Amino acid sequence: MTGLYDASVRGFDPYPDFGSPGFGDPSGETGRAPLTSAAVDLLTRKLNWRPDGSYELSNAAVTWAWDFGAGPPQSLFELRQILATDPKMKVLVGHGLFDLVTPYFRSQLVLDQLPAFASGPRVKLTVYPGGLMFYSRDASGQAFRAEVEAMMKAAAK
Repeated sequence: MTGLYDASVRGFDPYPDFGSPGFGDPSGETGRAPLTSAAVDLLTRKLNWRPDGSYELSNAAVTWAWDFGAGPPQSLFELRQILATDPKMKVLVGHGLFDLVTPYFRSQLVLDQLPAFASGPRVKLTVYPGGLMFYSRDASGQAFRAEVEAMMKAAAK
């Protein structure tokens, strides 16, 4: 099986004779426990928030009930308005090259449709080696951080 969250990760399907995969995403399953532990630690120890019930990293019932809408993401409308209102606003969109769940080329298509005042150096898409969480790879995380720091320094001038 190839991972959807990171297509560079492969794993074995323990039920290859089933008509559909009988196992979770190999690029997501290995990170489930440490990510859940980190989220619970952040919520309870650092933010001192203890919600009722248990924390679920991903919840299938919520995912299936989510209304993604029929058109472009609503955030795109807000992005256009912000860029039109604030001429100094700059946006960096970071993507993992091997992310098949939120592929970078979808964002590229959307960003390519922004008006001329929002194109060029104001809105930048950068693709890094890795999957959905490309920043978990040391080199990609460092490159992303450097890009963000450079953008912030340029904005401070």
